[in-house]
Amino acid sequence: MDYYLSNELWKQTAAKHSMLLGEPPEDSIRIVALSDLYEEAACQDYIRWFQMYIGAPDLKVAASMLAKRIGYLWTAPLMTALTFHDQHVSLSLKDSFLYHPALNEEGGTRFPFLAVSGLRAEVLTANRKVQREKAIEEIFALQLTPLLKTLAAIAPLPMSILWENIMVRIGPLYKLEAVEDGKDLQHIQADFSYLTQEAPGALFDQRRNPFTRFTTCQDQVPIAKNERITCCFYYQMSGEYCRKCPKIDTENKSQLK
Repeated sequence: MDYYLSNELWKQTAAKHSMLLGEPPEDSIRIVALSDLYEEAACQDYIRWFQMYIGAPDLKVAASMLAKRIGYLWTAPLMTALTFHDQHVSLSLKDSFLYHPALNEEGGTRFPFLAVSGLRAEVLTANRKVQREKAIEEIFALQLTPLLKTLAAIAPLPMSILWENIMVRIGPLYKLEAVEDGKDLQHIQADFSYLTQEAPGALFDQRRNPFTRFTTCQDQVPIAKNERITCCFYYQMSGEYCRKCPKIDTENKSQLK
């Protein structure tokens, strides 16, 4: 079902999440394969460079910011394909690269983008629940969790912060007000419930489901919490708190980004 990867639906999803389908630009300031980041030495080398490049005060802030960026670049589009397009998209980590484009006169973000060329897609069929389980295990236990563990080790940083950084990129996809008309809401809620409540910890290579604590119930339906439990340290490099930060009180949040 690789033809899915060339249709407009997937192209729009990739573009929305700054995913480049193809090789990274040759004039990029820095390029690193996702597969390299599993190696502690290579990951530490990149994080140290990334810390300096974005102006983070230390490795833990840089590692936290990278995890949030990966949640946006990588995890969110794969989960979008799974739930909203009924496609299990697999990517080859050795053919997936974080890259930092050359800055132009107007500036631009110093955070990385993702270029991928080794992609495959499988349509979800009548065995959807089995295929969904396989997809979640691949995305998290086999691919994302080892990377998060490396980041947690070199920062050092609690895994709970990194998991919540991923959650804040996934949760908004499943908000009912963000769901397009014509979509099967029951189907979408069922996927989010499975991802955050029912899926066993083994699918994430964890003792328990790492997303459960970051959700609550509304009308007996699991939803992402509006406020964070952990702090991602964004304020330490930006001088301002994010809206979801647990370090500030609710009264001040209307004035924040």
